[in-house]
Amino acid sequence: MFRILTIVFISVIAFAQDDGLKAYKSGDFENARKYYESVLEEKEENPAAEFGLGTTAFQQQDFPSALEAFQKAIETDDKELKSKAYYNMANTLVNLQKNEEALALYRKALELTPDDIDAKHNYEMLRYQQQQDKDKNKDKDKDSQDQEKNKDQQQQKQDKDQDQKEDKDKPEQQDQEQKEQDQEKEQQEQGKQDQQDQEQTKENKEKQQDLQNAQAILDALKKDEKVNQKRQMSRARSKKLEKDW
Repeated sequence: MFRILTIVFISVIAFAQDDGLKAYKSGDFENARKYYESVLEEKEENPAAEFGLGTTAFQQQDFPSALEAFQKAIETDDKELKSKAYYNMANTLVNLQKNEEALALYRKALELTPDDIDAKHNYEMLRYQQQQDKDKNKDKDKDSQDQEKNKDQQQQKQDKDQDQKEDKDKPEQQDQEQKEQDQEKEQQEQGKQDQQDQEQTKENKEKQQDLQNAQAILDALKKDEKVNQKRQMSRARSKKLEKDW
């Protein structure tokens, strides 16, 4: 758990009663912030007031403003105030998810005040959390790799099973293809035979028709010949009768 410090207010703001600290302790962060802003309006370069402003802005979750105020507060020559400003800057950066920068500032705070228990606590906690995150990411990457490996193995098994199935089905497939080819060939041959039969039937019909036509012509010729013979016989009889007379 990270903690924000305000304990240096009374000692550093000795020029007047610190109404901002009173408001802060009562949880009235808005009025505390207004107080420090009013102090800074009267005197722009006031590291202690910047520290107070940064602390109240932090409590209001206004981290960019808090960071800006703490950056101005570290310009002080007061070693303790500078250490606390570094500490609170680090806390602010943690909330902005800038952990590497936060660790660097915790170290700066400890360089100024090595016995700062809070700075040590937060520094160690942040390092521990980062290590935990690295381990989690490492485990996550390993899980992801394992999943990918399992996926590849499953795919290889599926491919192998598919190949085996295809090899097993191949003779049956070849038999089926041969049957289909034989059926197709048989159908083609049957089709050719049917066509030949149709053509032969047509040809036979045409021959039969030709024979019938020829017979009809022959019959007609024979009929004409009989008629001519009868006419000739009739004429011969007529001539004979004429002679008899």
